[in-house]
Amino acid sequence: MEKIKAIFCDFDWTLFDHKTRSFNIKGVEGLGKAHEKGVKLIINSARSYHSLRGLRTFDVIPFDGFVVSNGGAALLDGGVLYADYIDEKKASAIKAYLDSNGFSYNLITLHDSFLRNAEERIIEDFYRVFYEPRPFDIAAYSGERPLAIQVFAYEKDEGPLKQLSASLGLVYNRFAENAVELTPIEFKKSKGVDAIFKAMGLSKEEAMAFGDDLNDIPMFESVKYSVCLGNGKKEAKEAAYYVTDPIDEDGLSKALFHFGVI
Repeated sequence: MEKIKAIFCDFDWTLFDHKTRSFNIKGVEGLGKAHEKGVKLIINSARSYHSLRGLRTFDVIPFDGFVVSNGGAALLDGGVLYADYIDEKKASAIKAYLDSNGFSYNLITLHDSFLRNAEERIIEDFYRVFYEPRPFDIAAYSGERPLAIQVFAYEKDEGPLKQLSASLGLVYNRFAENAVELTPIEFKKSKGVDAIFKAMGLSKEEAMAFGDDLNDIPMFESVKYSVCLGNGKKEAKEAAYYVTDPIDEDGLSKALFHFGVI
């Protein structure tokens, strides 16, 4: 087996156990040991940088790089490799529509998130289901370009918004009963992997990836040694090179040991 030089790791249900709302200790320890051996650690998550930071991810694990917002941006060793921002005019048009029609929304920028809370009930319903740190209030927003705009809206209220998004060429993705996300292109985790490979001069044979869900499949396809947690979706397991134990049975650390990384 080739020497592993980089590990890409999903967050939810791979490293962070939502049953206990805490990090898997053995997984954290295993990644730490790999890092001590010189392996670069990269978080690759659908979460925003703001969300990961708010959950103290960067205090727990010494990540060298970050692929955030499901591949919307990639950072390595403190530098930004790329960021797919929404065009300023398009973002302004969406924001103006949302403001004038009383929608709550979240502007997701490279490092932060800003919430306009127009209706507390829908916000509370969302955060009751999604374990997320709250964004900053929109009053703190100073014009940073967004990677994505998360709109809190039910399907019955989305018609004009969906039409406006289509006219602006934005990708419209409903990911919850009460929330949609607008992005400039379809974000994929694999784009971040490819950017980090190029920056580090790595081949897919020198990388390993851990995940559990459908959006991890493009990441799995970008590396040779893809590992799906035992609690993962069937399709993710089928796409993976190796299936390990579930998160609550320390699957991540067991896989690192299995492949001789630690």
